[in-house]
Amino acid sequence: MEAHRIIRLRTWTTMEVSRMEQDMKKLGYSAEEEYFFKKNKELIEKMRKESDAHRAAQASQGRKNIHWMKCPKCGSDLQEVEHLGIKVDRCDHCSGIFFDKGELDILLQAQEPKGFLGGLRKIFKK
Repeated sequence: MEAHRIIRLRTWTTMEVSRMEQDMKKLGYSAEEEYFFKKNKELIEKMRKESDAHRAAQASQGRKNIHWMKCPKCGSDLQEVEHLGIKVDRCDHCSGIFFDKGELDILLQAQEPKGFLGGLRKIFKK
């Protein structure tokens, strides 16, 4: 069996209603308006920061896309080709060859002489 619930509603006395009306007239809606004004201002600031961050990320990505795999000398497209076991970027227009970070070191290490003379060269190189 389902128990029936008795809900008691609070009734406001005319004196309480009158006092609440007077308080609202004194304060007006200024307290409520001030609260929502602050909430809206916080929300607008949050949305503005998110929008600025998104816009900056898009601009950065756009600049990267414009310059990605372009020759620093003539601005033509670069092609990635393999040379002596490493991939280098070569310009078809000016025939320039460009290395990414560490690729030149790998190439030079592969070409260094080994043995006693290579050791002497390293000593005098420093």
